[in-house]
Amino acid sequence: MDVATAGQIATSQAVWAIVALLLGGAFFKKLYSDSSSRENRLIEQEQQYREESKEREKQLMQHLTRSNESHERTAAAMEGMNKSLTSLEGRMDRMEKRTYKKTEKDDE
Repeated sequence: MDVATAGQIATSQAVWAIVALLLGGAFFKKLYSDSSSRENRLIEQEQQYREESKEREKQLMQHLTRSNESHERTAAAMEGMNKSLTSLEGRMDRMEKRTYKKTEKDDE
């Protein structure tokens, strides 16, 4: 192959068109490959986030259940305290009435 033939091949539009098509094909293949791997990474990441979210929700529900049980115990204790105070008030009222009656009798 002499220099003139090589020069004609190098300046031929067909050769440059083929080279451009090959480079374009290689570019789009690489672009598709990158896009596909990125998509797979995003799908895996989404699945991981979903699992973490489910675990967080499970922990929150357990905490909510424990909190509700604690509030129920607190409410029951407050009801007991209310009953005790009511009973104590009644006893105090009876004692005051007795004391008041005794002081009236003593004053007479």
